[in-house]
Amino acid sequence: MKDNMKKIFKVSILFAFLSIIVVGLISFSLIYSAYKSLPDVGKLVESYTPSVPTIIFDSNDEVIDSIYRERRDTATISEIPENVKNAFVAIEDRRFYTHHGLDPLRLGRAIAVNISQGRAAQGASTITQQLAKNAFLTHEKKLTRKVKEALITLEIERSYTKDEILEKYLNEIYFGAGSYGIKTAARSFFEKDVEDLNLAEGAMLAGMPNRPSLYNPRKNLEQSLRRTKLILNQMKKFNYITEDEYNRALKQKFLLEKDLPENYIADDYTSVIKEKNSRKSLNSPDFTDIVEKRIFEMFDENTIYEGGLKVYTSLDLQMQKAAIETFNNYKLLKEDPKLQGALITIDSNNGYVKSIIAGKNFKTGNFNRATMAKRQVGSSFKPFVYFTALKKGIPMNAVVEDSEIEYKDWKPQNYGGYFSGNITVLQAMEKSVNIVAIKLLEKVGVKSVINTFRKTGVDVDIPYNLSIALGTMSMSPLDLATAYIPFSNGGYKVKPIFISKVLDRYGNVLYESPVEKEKIFASDNVSLIVHMMKNVVANGSGRRARVTDKDGNFVEQGGKTGTTNDYRSAWFAGITPEYVTTLYIGYDDNSPMKKATGGGAAAPLWGEYYQAMINKDAYTPGEFQFMEDHIENGNLITANIDSKTGLLGDSSSISIRKGLFKRGQVPVENNSSYSKGLESFFIGDVTLTDELSADELNEIKNHPDLEEEKIISSDLF
Repeated sequence: MKDNMKKIFKVSILFAFLSIIVVGLISFSLIYSAYKSLPDVGKLVESYTPSVPTIIFDSNDEVIDSIYRERRDTATISEIPENVKNAFVAIEDRRFYTHHGLDPLRLGRAIAVNISQGRAAQGASTITQQLAKNAFLTHEKKLTRKVKEALITLEIERSYTKDEILEKYLNEIYFGAGSYGIKTAARSFFEKDVEDLNLAEGAMLAGMPNRPSLYNPRKNLEQSLRRTKLILNQMKKFNYITEDEYNRALKQKFLLEKDLPENYIADDYTSVIKEKNSRKSLNSPDFTDIVEKRIFEMFDENTIYEGGLKVYTSLDLQMQKAAIETFNNYKLLKEDPKLQGALITIDSNNGYVKSIIAGKNFKTGNFNRATMAKRQVGSSFKPFVYFTALKKGIPMNAVVEDSEIEYKDWKPQNYGGYFSGNITVLQAMEKSVNIVAIKLLEKVGVKSVINTFRKTGVDVDIPYNLSIALGTMSMSPLDLATAYIPFSNGGYKVKPIFISKVLDRYGNVLYESPVEKEKIFASDNVSLIVHMMKNVVANGSGRRARVTDKDGNFVEQGGKTGTTNDYRSAWFAGITPEYVTTLYIGYDDNSPMKKATGGGAAAPLWGEYYQAMINKDAYTPGEFQFMEDHIENGNLITANIDSKTGLLGDSSSISIRKGLFKRGQVPVENNSSYSKGLESFFIGDVTLTDELSADELNEIKNHPDLEEEKIISSDLF
């Protein structure tokens, strides 16, 4: 029996010895593997820097803004009151000043508590371990991560003094509500400098990092107060504060700013918890809000708030400043506090959004009218009708009878109720004559015009009826500007770009947006519509948008006004050889304005904006080179025409306009084929392609959507 017992004892000893060896080998292997997977721990600790916010740059590499909810400001250990430092030590790591990074006693106690309760009820990480984890490691729950944490912890303790470690820790930790570091948290929650924090406030802040969402006093004041009292109790228990200090701290009242009575004056025993300050943009919340939303779709929060991303964007800060200043100081908008609007400028060569106004005196987080407000565009849609007619072979000197027409229950009218009789297509565009636009649409076909618009890449709902000649579809300023891009650049659709490139903090490219550009229209056809749009600004409804260069010469520009029924929206969509800018003015509830037309209300704002850019050297105007090239090589020819007859202008002409024509379409002086108006011209001289059948045309005329209340008026003034 004794022999058997001895054998069992020897086997047990051997097994235990072997187990110790195996565990030791496994532990050594784990530690060695973790160590090898880390870079040089000493250099890693020495090169430590706090987390860095994302910086947003404009297209000229100027800083626009930073993406953060609260800016991280670092505090020195000497700035932080003793009681505040002690509050963190008391609750997070009581033996901080005596251990060497790891606390075996705390670890043993935590294991015992967790086993007894059957869950992770108590943590054992020291302040140094927390710094190691937050500064150098991810938060993955793996054994190798804990080993790495221990190795880095020991290196931190070897490299820094206790005060240096505590300083780095207090500048690194997250307090919730976007606040990183004790200095930022003091300003965010109490609007105080860190050195002015009292004992109770320091204890409240010390309670937040454990569970920031739970102990955020703005959201859970009761929970936050419970934890504050616990920390004060710990401080008293371990002799960081006296009984008297403890009792005075308990008397401190914490009040949320939103609950303060009017004219409330705080006393020494009151701490006001400020409402969260929304992130204030340095220059352009209109633009930064869009960029921030897109960045958060690409990257996780830690990367954005801590990773030091560099976001290069399309914005031109000088143009943006000119837009903000002009828009917010525009007389019409200043005189009426409720009147709103939006503006957007896009580089037609590469799609870069150069400036954007999301609303008057826009604040971050508000409704972005430039990208989200869908409003009927009125006559600013007419260029797509005229362009379709031009590319189908109808020249701008074609004469149309401007007279009463009626379709079922719809009897469209011109602005002011006036009719001009015979009028050329060119002058009808200048004056924004509704009847002519409708007749042209009827001739070339609704389907053809919709197809023309769709080629621009803009996806909006367009009614399948003749009312689209007057702009009955709804778009945002971004939609309309995108659709106008081919008119500015000679026939290319280009996708708008807000973010061009994103780099990480080390300069590696994480994202890059290529310029998406595609030829959709022939440049000679585009030249014709641009010529007509230039006339709108020079002689017609958009003349108040006209701007000059520094020498006083009118710049190359075109555009189209738009006014909706009852003056609910006033639009101007303008082009230059470099940019497209669209803007509207109107009330957010779409209620009527007081005779605010596109020509009278929107066009002047457009003009003031561009004039400001020119005067401040933010923009140097150029020429529509594609048009000049066609004129120089003889593909397009200019000729003076009579606005009434469409014939070549002479001394007897009442009104002469310069027209632009394809070779072979230039009018002949003795040609009387236009004298009978549009009908004889179309049938006798031009064969249109893709025309609708008689049945299709009849269907359009009697379409149930043609109800009077859905129709929009255009403008002249």
